[in-house]
Amino acid sequence: MFEPIKCTLTIDLSLIRANYRILSAMANQAILGAVVKANCYGLGAVKIATALYQEGCRDFFVATLDEAIELQESLGNNIAVTSNKLISNSTNIFVLSGVSNTDAKDFDQYKLIPVLNNLAQLQIWNQLASNKNTKLPAILHFNTGMHRLGIPHEEIEIIQQNPNLLNGLELLYIMSHLSTSTDADHIYNRQQLEKLKNYRQYFPEIKVSLANSSSIFLGADYHYDLIRPGAALYGINPTPRQPNPMQHVVSLTAPIIQLQSVLTGNAISYDMTFITKRDTIIATLPIGYADGYPRALSNRGKVYIAGHSAPIVGTISMDLMVVDVTDIPSEQIFLGQQVEIIGDYYTIDQLAEDAGTIAYEILTRLGKRYHRIYKTD
Repeated sequence: MFEPIKCTLTIDLSLIRANYRILSAMANQAILGAVVKANCYGLGAVKIATALYQEGCRDFFVATLDEAIELQESLGNNIAVTSNKLISNSTNIFVLSGVSNTDAKDFDQYKLIPVLNNLAQLQIWNQLASNKNTKLPAILHFNTGMHRLGIPHEEIEIIQQNPNLLNGLELLYIMSHLSTSTDADHIYNRQQLEKLKNYRQYFPEIKVSLANSSSIFLGADYHYDLIRPGAALYGINPTPRQPNPMQHVVSLTAPIIQLQSVLTGNAISYDMTFITKRDTIIATLPIGYADGYPRALSNRGKVYIAGHSAPIVGTISMDLMVVDVTDIPSEQIFLGQQVEIIGDYYTIDQLAEDAGTIAYEILTRLGKRYHRIYKTD
């Protein structure tokens, strides 16, 4: 008899809070917000945002209106009572994709703050403010070189020459986003910073937000007034090619659900991509690409069993993968034995590197089939 066939994803909320404190200590006088888009990179936005709120965070960034509404409603329910005292939900929820004609009233109804990425969005928000005879809060996002979202140079000039365009806005921040912040020595970081400084001279009274996780480690010049970490909070290394300064907050385990002895010369899994070169003991695990585990790790990834490495053999399938446990001490190999997929031995960054991708993608692809445990201490 062994445990139910279920993989377990453990998210340590206390370590996320510890990472927030690490970054807060680096922020100097800047406010430390949190990027919680994409369901906190797949880890659970409501529980994590609530934990960060308890740590003192009040500024949250999401990607879409739907994410913002869900977070606004959930935060209100989850943090209404702390230490038996009623507290107000004094949060700012910023929506990075901005506002459109069809959803501007929803932003206003739910007290959400759009990040305005172009002149059209600015005019939509300004028009609503005019209709309500009030000022509405917003962030202006300036494109300084990312060329993804952000008000382009020619539209910034239009705004600068027509300040009446901002009459209906309570501008909280000017923001921008760095393209190469994971490479601390890249000249483009400084070039974007200088471009932002140039734009800021036209709006000298408005606060600035520039730094994401990796940008924090570029130095105080990049911090300004509001810092927006995401990945670093969740344990992804913000300083690639250097030791990770953050705590690892995620672990993923899978039980062994089948053991087989396979003779030399036999194929494992689909398409005969692995043929045994010796008599081999293989273990089957109930995890595959439907769970967000990269198929690219077929015949190249690894797992850990009681601290011992075991290679993945054969093609990873939708729900299953196979590992070679021949060299693992026999007393550690049994049905129900928990196998580390992500953890202290094999971190999210190492797994991503072996898969030829980034840890962000691994986290956001984690599926819904895992049994999730949220640790608080």
